[in-house]
Amino acid sequence: MFKSFLQSRIRNKLSAYSVAINQVDPAKPKTVESSNKVAVIGGGLAGIGAASLLGERGFDVTLFERNPYLGGKVGAWDVSFGDGYATKLDHGFHAFFKHYYNLRLFMEKIGATRHLKTIDDYLVLAKDGKHFSFKNVETTPLLNIWSLGKNKFFRFRDVLFNRPSWRMGEFLEYDEAKTFAHYDATSFEEFATQARLPLPLKLIFNTFARAFFAPIDKLSTAELMKSFHFFYLSHDFGLLYDYFDADYQEALIAPVSRHLNQHNVSIRLNHPVEETRRENDRFTVGSEAFDYLILASDVVGTNDICKNSPWIKASSEKTYSKLMSLKASDGYAVYRIWLDKRTGDGLPVFIITEKRDVLDSVTFYHQFDRSAAEWAHGPGGGVYELHCYALPSAALAEADLKAAFLAEFHSYFPELREARIVYDHLQIRHDFTAFYTHLNKNRPEYKTAIPNLYLAGDWVKTGTPAMLMEGAYTSGVLCANSILAKHGLREESVRSVPTRGIFA
Repeated sequence: MFKSFLQSRIRNKLSAYSVAINQVDPAKPKTVESSNKVAVIGGGLAGIGAASLLGERGFDVTLFERNPYLGGKVGAWDVSFGDGYATKLDHGFHAFFKHYYNLRLFMEKIGATRHLKTIDDYLVLAKDGKHFSFKNVETTPLLNIWSLGKNKFFRFRDVLFNRPSWRMGEFLEYDEAKTFAHYDATSFEEFATQARLPLPLKLIFNTFARAFFAPIDKLSTAELMKSFHFFYLSHDFGLLYDYFDADYQEALIAPVSRHLNQHNVSIRLNHPVEETRRENDRFTVGSEAFDYLILASDVVGTNDICKNSPWIKASSEKTYSKLMSLKASDGYAVYRIWLDKRTGDGLPVFIITEKRDVLDSVTFYHQFDRSAAEWAHGPGGGVYELHCYALPSAALAEADLKAAFLAEFHSYFPELREARIVYDHLQIRHDFTAFYTHLNKNRPEYKTAIPNLYLAGDWVKTGTPAMLMEGAYTSGVLCANSILAKHGLREESVRSVPTRGIFA
């Protein structure tokens, strides 16, 4: 009875875990009457969000993507090996959390949610052999913190009688302006040292830090507080997320492509954009003129476009400065291996590992991906993805990086030490947004000082705590809404978890 009372009070305090970001006027028309051309540069979730909504509302939209596939970091492409074996590859496993309100609504509209399955557990493996499971952790905010103690994530006395650790209470007071003013200059490593966090609790917070492809000595504590608010303290869904039971091309990108085509969005794949021009209040991409321009490229591509488009600086020094202040993280790596031996069937399809040097997580693709399962059935093997979210500062040669991955992988799964690698594929990338200290104050908003120029991506400020895929998609919708509003059209509803912490 008392627990139900607390759950009800917390739910009310946090606005039933969902707040409206904009006011939608149903009396306004939905579609534009005159022809207006929009260029969207970047075919990831941000660009897809903007292009799809504007296409639905009758705008003449062209979506430019430099890769031969749509989706950006949720895209997939073909790869083949010397003996003729072919399959799909992607940038790595993605978690679709249940509070990704805007992205999931779009996925439902295009029929992508039918491929979603809920993971069995959010599981962290520690180097000392301990397992930390969120399966039985209470999901109501505040109660979920108490539940971590009950589930042996930390000892209550290590927090109650450790006064510096009381600073962790500030995670419950998330307020964008205040939190970033106080903590954006402090790395999480500094904060954790000052708070004297118990080691198991520090390990759990490190798992949140990894989601931002940053080592803890560089990650902004304010960004981590925002992350913890968004993923753990602002809703009662818990951490048991959904994942696709098929490759990203089949599960997501094919439905996206069909939807865009149905709404006459022109998709230009293999079409890198390195510069743009502005003449007579219109934007030129290649040889085509557009009324609106939405930059939805990653931070590296956005930097390059900005440098090669002098009109941006001439039009607004502030906008140019913010775009040029964007930074990419130091790099991440994804190593997929096809082994002639299988393990992991009793584990969730994705697990987090305590990192020694490079290994942050392991995905058992043969458990859920049809192509991987079919291959594994032949040799009785398995397909494993090893992920490093933040590469070591000292650069490793590819052979050394592979060896480091395998050494850590074998430390968690010694039964695979003698397994033979049938195929392997290593990706090393340097295009993820950096969420390091001191960067937030110069991060641009989705609206700019330049008329009809908008910005979309996980790197823009949206006024919501949304991050990663939800942040990217939401930013695209906000850009589209701004254009709709200029034409007196009905905006698309945008929702969010509460924008402030329970004690803010």
